[in-house]
Amino acid sequence: MTSTAKIARLDFERYAITHRMHGYIPSSRRYVMDTYIKPGMKVLDLGCGDGQHLEYLAKSLPKRDLFGTEISQIRVDRVNKKGFTCAKVDGFRLPYADRAFDAIIFFEVIEHIPEVEVEPLLHEIARVLKPNGVVVGSTPNYPIKRYYDFSHRILSLFGRIPAFGGNGKKPPQTASETYPNESTAPLPKEATRRQPWLIHKVDQLFADDPTHQYFCSFNRIYRLGKKHFQDVELFTTFKAIAKPVVISNPVKLFSHKIVFVFKNCN
Repeated sequence: MTSTAKIARLDFERYAITHRMHGYIPSSRRYVMDTYIKPGMKVLDLGCGDGQHLEYLAKSLPKRDLFGTEISQIRVDRVNKKGFTCAKVDGFRLPYADRAFDAIIFFEVIEHIPEVEVEPLLHEIARVLKPNGVVVGSTPNYPIKRYYDFSHRILSLFGRIPAFGGNGKKPPQTASETYPNESTAPLPKEATRRQPWLIHKVDQLFADDPTHQYFCSFNRIYRLGKKHFQDVELFTTFKAIAKPVVISNPVKLFSHKIVFVFKNCN
């Protein structure tokens, strides 16, 4: 595990204490849940936070069919107190049987996962998903986030937000080699190893989420989805609009979020 990942692991509990997740859910998330999750489904919320998505789904689904996972024990306890079943999961192995769920929601989670665990976790998601099951999720579009989010630009200078999850063992590939159709730039990570205390100071200064480790573009999400599932749909959303729109090349260049839907079609 890299030093960045170790710091992030410790930060999850600190972040759970200082950042309670209340009932607000962006309209784009409500839209994809309403579109793809139907009554009668058994649903797993990976990285469920304080349970706000589960509470939203509980309006149309019984709590006995709604499950969550969290890395933070503080958040696990909060969700269980609300009457849901939440398991503490630290790593990529999920404590569920094969083909256990009709739907899995995965909002703003993949960017928190160490790079070496992303593909094993997607394999696990595919394992616990039923035939004809669906995965819906979202993640920041980091090629654009670097430009519109000033705090992330500052953190990037200190290696806290490396370009697309560089593993620290060799320099990240160049933008043209890795994502020829995206605006990306490799950033140094050396300061992360040398002065982790400074990174925490920057976190505090800008009140940014300190646990981001894996950074996605539309191309990367599409390739990951096609590798582990039969069908992939990608949407984009902006802060100003209510529901996702199907991506096109001009739209994805300026999109705020990547909204993805993975499907098992057999």
